Formats: sequence, structure tokens, C-alpha cells
Amino acid sequence: MSTKARLARLPLERRARFLGLLARGNGATSTAAGPVARRPGTPVPLSYAQNLLWFVDQLAPGQTAYNQRLPIRLRGPLDVPALQRALQVVVDRHENLRTSLRVVDGVPQQVVADVVTVDLPVLERDPADDDPVAWAAARQAEFGDIPFHLGSTPLWRATVLRIAPDDHLFLFVIHHAVFDAASTNVLVGELSEVYGAQREHRPPRLPEVRLHYGDFALWQRDYLSGERLDRLVRYWRGRLEDVPQLELPTDFPRPAEFTFRGAEARLPVRGRLVEGVRRLAREMGTTPYPVYVAAYAMLLNRYSGQDDLVIGCSTSVRGRLEIEHMMGFFVNMLALRLRVEPDVTFRQLVRHVDHVVREGFAHIDLPFERVVEIAAPERDPSRSPLVQATFLLPDRPQHLTMHGLTIDADQTESTTSKFDMTWQMYEDGDDSSLDVEYATDLFRADTIEQMQRHFVRLLGSGVDDPDRRLGSVDILGTDERRELVERWNGPQRPVPATTVDAWFADVVAQAPDAVAVVCGTTALTYAELDARSTALAVLLRDRFGARAGELVALALPRGVEHVLAVLAVLKAGAAYVEIDRAAPHQRFAAIIADAVPCVVVTTADLTAAFTDLAPVLDVADPVPAATAPLTPSARPDDLAYVLYTSGSTGTPKGVRIEHRNVVNFIVSTQHLFDLTARDRVLAYASYTFDVSVFEMFAALLTGAQLHVALEADRLDLDRLQALLVDAGITVVDLPPSVMALLDPTPMTQLRICFVGGEAFSAELVERWRPGRRFFNGYGPTECTVTMIVYECTDASVQSPPIGLPMANHVAHVLDDAMRLIPYGVPGELVIGGAGLARDYLNDRTLTEQKFRPDPFGTAPDGRLYRTGDLVKRQADGNIVFLGRIDRQIKIRGVRIEPGEVEAALLRLDGVRQAHVTAREDDAGNRTLVAYVSGTATEGDELRSTLAATLPPALVPQHVVTVGETLPLNASGKIDVRALPAPAEAVRVVADTVHPASDTERIIADELVGPALRLDDVDVVRSFFELGGTSLMAAQLINAIRRRFDVPLSVTEFFRNSSVTGLATVVDERRSGQDDELLDLVDTLGAAEVDAVLKGGS
Repeated sequence: MSTKARLARLPLERRARFLGLLARGNGATSTAAGPVARRPGTPVPLSYAQNLLWFVDQLAPGQTAYNQRLPIRLRGPLDVPALQRALQVVVDRHENLRTSLRVVDGVPQQVVADVVTVDLPVLERDPADDDPVAWAAARQAEFGDIPFHLGSTPLWRATVLRIAPDDHLFLFVIHHAVFDAASTNVLVGELSEVYGAQREHRPPRLPEVRLHYGDFALWQRDYLSGERLDRLVRYWRGRLEDVPQLELPTDFPRPAEFTFRGAEARLPVRGRLVEGVRRLAREMGTTPYPVYVAAYAMLLNRYSGQDDLVIGCSTSVRGRLEIEHMMGFFVNMLALRLRVEPDVTFRQLVRHVDHVVREGFAHIDLPFERVVEIAAPERDPSRSPLVQATFLLPDRPQHLTMHGLTIDADQTESTTSKFDMTWQMYEDGDDSSLDVEYATDLFRADTIEQMQRHFVRLLGSGVDDPDRRLGSVDILGTDERRELVERWNGPQRPVPATTVDAWFADVVAQAPDAVAVVCGTTALTYAELDARSTALAVLLRDRFGARAGELVALALPRGVEHVLAVLAVLKAGAAYVEIDRAAPHQRFAAIIADAVPCVVVTTADLTAAFTDLAPVLDVADPVPAATAPLTPSARPDDLAYVLYTSGSTGTPKGVRIEHRNVVNFIVSTQHLFDLTARDRVLAYASYTFDVSVFEMFAALLTGAQLHVALEADRLDLDRLQALLVDAGITVVDLPPSVMALLDPTPMTQLRICFVGGEAFSAELVERWRPGRRFFNGYGPTECTVTMIVYECTDASVQSPPIGLPMANHVAHVLDDAMRLIPYGVPGELVIGGAGLARDYLNDRTLTEQKFRPDPFGTAPDGRLYRTGDLVKRQADGNIVFLGRIDRQIKIRGVRIEPGEVEAALLRLDGVRQAHVTAREDDAGNRTLVAYVSGTATEGDELRSTLAATLPPALVPQHVVTVGETLPLNASGKIDVRALPAPAEAVRVVADTVHPASDTERIIADELVGPALRLDDVDVVRSFFELGGTSLMAAQLINAIRRRFDVPLSVTEFFRNSSVTGLATVVDERRSGQDDELLDLVDTLGAAEVDAVLKGGS
């Protein structure tokens, strides 16, 4: 057998040891002498691996994520005193079982106790307890979840559970800082030998212990130095340059601090699949590990949308014979940076993973802590540094024996998580399993179970057809795919084959004397509105040729005349085009040139602006009364209107909507809102915004009243408030930005609140919903106003979803290749149905790009529209809006959804509106900037509050408060272009900022400067930007505590790691201490105060 083939058959960790030894002997570095026994009394530093765990413990004291739980089932007659004596022998032999981690002179060190007395209590099961399995599991969980204090000895505990007279569970729990998985074999092997020797009345046959873990830690410091260290640093710096952060979609917002709360999900895996993996690995001359990791990388790629990934591989570093049988923490984390591209095959991806793993093992000696300092010096308390997802392939457990006993390694279920997720594949034939330890602050159990199923599917596909392109592999199973395609579409509901004007004629016939439209002091009945609009329609037809296939442009102010004109155009058989009267002449000209209307209906003040562009009709001109009814000439599939929206090229694009689209939409809203002739609908929206279509026709096609808000009403919140109350408005569709500024209390008639287009908070729902129905709607202009809707019935939902499709509509969440994606995974919203526009006027290329054939056969006319909006589908089918795909922000490698930050801001007291964006300073550095309105006036205070709930990367560097309201555009939405640039965000990067207070000077000159060997410390740059490491941070924290006699946690340090930030924390602490002293003074008499001041008691 060839050397390569023999190497491929080695288990992962033995292969790692071989490659490590090979790399060390390859001339690139000389082989250093191995560890030697240290002299008594020699201070013992922490190993690099222990450094990391010690720092984690400082960051989150009391967590139990690194408690190693070893439950061993012992069946047979157990001699508990003999087991206790055996454990005492093992503890006496191995220093790691007598070691604690303590701060000595400001530096954490290993401290070894001379003696640790073993206590092995026995916990008896009550015979009345008829469920021994549940009893043992509960005791295991209780015993394993007791935290260790790293400064206390020992860092382990043991007990025996007596389940039955001949059935025991030996529980041994030990902190990972002094123990690893490979140490288990040493511990259990020696326990078994000593226990057996006692039972057989002979001396135990144990090897001499010449070296201890402390000797390794001392040697490691010398070994990793000079050219060897430089070579490793160069490799990892190059390998991880500009490394991205993994951004998996989560079920819950990421907390500001990682809590280590977790759970475990276990999925049985068929032995046939495991054998397939091993067969492919043998064929490719590798081990199963790269095959599993390739499938895992595919999974993370599909869920995150990232093709550049880092996956953690936690592995033993027992690469020297001297330490192979030593107990301790010999673990390092490999950061495997992988590329997952759709055009490569699974076989090619496995080879890529294999290459990266081989290279990583050849450079494994650099501790992960140092790798983090190289690749990700900025620390984020909300997640583990550099690696958030790991994949492990543990060796098969060794067969355990003990004199007179049958031994089984019992399984425990984790209640903690060290990372966002840790995946472990246990290979054991048909008893194989895929175990996932995950952070419960981030993921629900059903999400992890879904991911497990998808992993198995991707792995099976790769094993069965390794030469298939990754991009062609479907992550979804047949049933899952069917559910996503069919289950969540809108109900099918019949729609009359009519036109808007014909429907309006029916409404007029039913109640001709009812009030139809009100604006200011003007009111028209349905009969009056019908007669006047018919007269105008005849004029448009006879004088300007308005008929089916023609367009009529409207540039009218808000009022009754506009409603008349819209109806007149439709009665003539033409379609109307709205033009914003406040738009610049250049936009007028662009729309007229594209639409080529047969006439522009406007007012005298704008007649001159259109004279050179198209025929013009002044709406104030006399209109002769119609001498006969106008016969409807339009058909349901003729155009009703064209609305122009902003295009990505800067050129407006005209969206063509047909009568049947409008009819379907109004039928759906009448059913959804229970509209009746008694309703009073507010017309607030700009006429160039498609919500105006809902407002106008929801009223006029129901026989209700349409109350038109004048421009002055829209711009003056007091007037708008009065209009809503005085007119007894029952139905509104308002932007959340506007609703946040109004008081719903006196609006006693209001029963339907319809919002959309912007993020809004649960607080808005809570204020407006009582006694009413509150709906969140979604729909681009291309889908006739609204096609997805959600009724907000629970004010506790922080960010309400946009919901499910309305009647006769479908909605899918797809990836870039138009493939369905799983629940919870962000993708593009692609929609279709009876409201889908005909096309873009005069733009075939854009039409073909955005309106695509329906590959699922769900849309009524076989077309779907790509919205460009980023959404995800919840497990209940509801769709959650995340933002525009083209609005995603990336700062320092972190992908940020502005909507998530905006939602967090809107939850804060005093914030009514919020907008988050990225700005560049003069040096080209991108920063996150938030704009807020409301009663909150201090941006820094808002920023500090956000820092307590959001990860640091999501906290804006600048929060700009702009008074009562953000600037709004004609549609009532936030006018982004009118937002000012924060002076701080665009300033030229200045020279070093020097201390401005005594506290800043002490921290900079006496503490940070000497620690980092800097003569000049910039007080606004973070400690890590200045070159600090986690160990240096720990030392600095202790130094600050001693220098100022104030408490300072690691978490506080992370959040405020600049000198200025640290000085603020210190001053606040000292101020609090001063307040306590002043309170004490108030309890003293004058003589007692004088005595204290004079130094008396």
C-alpha cells in the first residue's frame, strides 16, 4: 500500500499529527527540543489554548459551556470505595487534576496544588421513582451545569448515581481548560487499571509520569518564537486576509453579548450514507472529514448566500510523542477558509477542502488566539471571534473495560453552545448520528432540524453524484418543495370581468344621491360626479382623441377636479398618467416623451410648461354637458393607468396597469376590510404614488365617501389630525412615518389602518390598533398597489411581517438562480397574480429582466415579477421584509441590514422615525449613520442604549437627531436625499487625538501606552485597533481596577475599549462611589465629620 493511501486511511487526528511532524521536519524550521520537567517553584503560564478559555470565562463568568461531562455507565457489582481510591491515585499522578487558573501579579497563571483529596459521594435513586432514565438524566443535567470558578481547585467534580444495586452512573465533570477529549482515554484507562489492581490485590501497572501539562505550557512559549513563529504568522495573515464574517440567518436578533445558552439536536443517519462517504473518500485518497465539510460548506453557502466561508475545525495538537499520553488541554482551532462556487462539482469542492485542511494542519502550531489577533483584531462580544460555525468528526470511542463491570459511555444532552453552531458527525454504522449544538438565543429547534435534513440531502447528492455542479443541486426535498410552491399562495376568488368605469356606473345607479367625494368645502354626489366626469370624457374623446390605447397625462392639484379627470379618462376608454406638479421640467419632458399622451390636463399656472411638449387642456376651461350617456369602450385587459417610478439608471420607468388588475385589487380589499357604503376613506397619498389608486377606488367602487386631503392638510399635521377627526374617517392608508406623529385617541370612527412601505415598531401597532384593525401591506407599483398583507393582531411582535398573498396572487422566496429556498433563509421576493402589471412602457429589455416565466406553474398568467426586495419566509408561511437587496451595507467585512437597525431604533423611547444608511468620510472609510426624529434629543444616549441590545457592528457610529420629523417626500416617505451629512461622519481623519481629561491621561500614559509600547496613544481608537490582544486586555482590565479602585468587567471593556470610552466608565464608577460617600456623610454628625477629616475614627 502506498504512503499516500496509508495516510488517507488514518483517523483525522493521527493524520494531523503525522502532517505536523512532517511539516516541522521539512527544513522550513528546525526541530526544537521537546518539553522537559520544570524545576520546582517555576511559575507556570497558561498555555495559549488556556489563554483563550480564561478570557472567555472573564467575558462571561459563570457559564458552563466548557464543562466537559463524562458520564460512564457501570453495570455489575461496583466497589465505590475502590473507585474513589483509584480516582485519588490518578489525581495524585496528574497535575492537571490539581490545577487552577489564577491571576498572579496581574497575569493569569497555572497554580498546582500539592494535594487534592478525592470525595466521591453516592446519590441513591428513590425506589418510588419509577422512571430511572429520567431520574438519571435530571441528575446529570444538574451536576453538569454547576459552573467552575477557574481560580478554585480542583476544576473537576465527581459523583456516583446508584440507579439500581448493580447499575451505576459515574459522573465526572471537568473544565475544558485542564482536559480534552483525548484525555478521557488516559483518565478512564488509568481508573480501570487501578480499580482492577485493587480488586485483584496487586500493584497497578501504570507508566511513569515524567511530564505534566505545565511543562508543555512552558515549552510552548519557547517553541513558538523566532523564524518558526514568523513563518506561521505570515501564513495565517495571508490565508485570512480580509476574511468575511459568517452571517447566517437567525430566528431571533443577535444579543449584544453571547450568552452560551444552547441546546442539542440529534439526527440519526443511515449507515448506507456513512459508507458512501467513506467510499468516496477512499476513491479520492482522503479521509471522510473533507467530504462532510464540503457538504457543510454547501449548506452554509445556501443559508448565508456567502461564497467565502470560514469553518472551524477543533482538533488535538498532540503532535509530539512526549505529550501523546499526557492529560491536559491540547486543542487548537483551525480556521478553514473555503470558497463555494456554483460552477464547481462536489468532487472539486472536496479536493479544495482537503487541500485547505492539509495546509491548515501543516500550520496548526500557531494558537487560535494568535490567529484571531491576526485576522480579526476587533472583538465583538456578541459572537465568537473569526469562527461562528464548526464541524467535527470525533474518533470512535474506545472500548472500555473495568474489572467485573460492563462499561458504556453514556450520552449527555448539551444545554450550552460555544459557537453559533457546532456540528459533529458520529460514525457508527446504522447507529451513526449528526449532532448539532446551537445557540438558543439565535435559533429555534425546528430551524436546526431543517438544516440537518438539508445537510443530509446535500451530502447524499454529493456522494451519489460527485461530478454534478453544486449550483444544480436542489436543497429541498419533494414534499418541502411542494409545500413551498402550493401552500402559501392566496385563495382563488372569482373576479367580475368588467372595467373600472363600468363598475362605477353600477355604483352610481344604486345610490345616485349619496355623497361621493369631499374636499374642503366642496362635495359632490355620485350623480354629480358621474355627470361631470362624463362631460369631460366626451370632450377628451372628441377634441383630443382619447380612446382605448391612448394615454392622457394629468398634472392636477389635489381636489375634486382630479377625481373628475381620472374618471373622465377611464370613461373615454384611455388610460391616465400622473405627473408630479412639483417635479422639475426635465422630468415633465422625460415622461411626456416616453408616454406621448394625446393631451395633458392641468391648470393655468402649468399650461406653459407643457405647451411645447403635448396638447394641453386647462381643467378650468368650460366643459359642455354631455347630451347622451357615454358607452363604455374599454375592455378588462385595456390599460387603466401608467405610473412612473424611479429607475436605477435615473430615467423614470412607466408601469402599465390594466382594468382587470384594478378590479381584482378592489374586490380583494373590499373583502379584506369589509368595506361598505358607510365608510369614509381618506385620500392622502400623492397622486404619483399607487396608494392613491386604493384610496380613490376603494371608496368610489364601494359607494363610500372619498375625503381628499388638500396639500395644506398633508403638510400640516395639526390640520391632518383635525381632518381625520372632523370628517369621521373610517379607513386610512398612511405611511408609518406620518402615523407616528398623529394621535389616534380622538379618531373614534376609524376602524381600518393600512400601512406599508416602511419599517414600523410594535409601539405604533399598540397605539393605533385598540378598537381597530391594523394591516401591514406590501406591493410594488408593478403589482397594483398591494398584493401581500398581514393583520397585526399581536402588538408584542416587534417587527410585523408583511404576511401572505391576497386573493389570486402568489409569492415565492427565491435565490439568484430562481430556485426555491428554505424557510428562514433570506432571498428575493418574486410575485405574480391577477394584479401583475402588463409591462414597462417602451422598455422591453427591463420588462424581460423583471417579468419572468413562472417555473412553478402557480401564477394565473404564467408570469412572475422579481421585486429586488430581500425577504424570508417564516415557518408559519408569513413573509418578513428585510430590505432592498441593493440597500445592503457592508462595513469592515460585516453585512448589515439597515432595516434591522431601524427596527431596533424604533423600539426606543422617544424615537418616532428612523433611517439608517452608510456614509463615507473624506478618507473613504464607510461608517454607519442613523437619523431619528421624535422627542429623543441625544444621539449619544440612543447609541449607548442600542449598544446594550445590538452587536457592535450594528451600532451606528453616529446617531443624528433632526427634531420632530424626518424630511418626507411627496409620497409621505422619508426623503433620503434631504438628510444632512453628520459633521463627525464626513470629517477629514485628524491627527492623533490626545487626552482631554486627567482620567484619559492616566489611562493613556500610564496604562495603555506602556502595555502597547506606544509613546503617543490616540484616545478615540479602540484598544484592539492600537494593537492590543485579548491577553493584554485582561491585564489592562486588572491594571485599571487597581489604579482607580473601580469595578470593570470584560464586557464593559469590549464596549468601551478606546481610552475615551474607558475613562467615561471609570469616571461614572468613581462618581457613583462619591455619591455613596456623600450619602454616608448625611448620616454623620458634625463632630463625626470633623473627626474623619482630621484622620480620626
